[in-house]
Amino acid sequence: MREIRFFLDWGPKYPIWETGTDKYAMEPSDYGLTLELDKALRSYVDFWNEHFIETDDSFEWDSSENKKAFDAEGDRLIRWLQDEVKGIAHVRDER
Repeated sequence: MREIRFFLDWGPKYPIWETGTDKYAMEPSDYGLTLELDKALRSYVDFWNEHFIETDDSFEWDSSENKKAFDAEGDRLIRWLQDEVKGIAHVRDER
């Protein structure tokens, strides 16, 4: 069974990755995900890019409220992703 790795990194539009593929940084269309989940994953990355900010030599959240909201949304998206890829892939949370 395939394994989707769920984590964020600078650059890619989506937090989904798969080792052993030519792409590595994957897109919802690679798994036939719904448009709604596609948009939610993209919004999740956009939120991270907007609120996880550079400060001197490191990165940190601009507020604890945004960090909590981000974590809760990540949990929700992982469950949603698991439902949509059931039977074809396992989702591993690497946040």
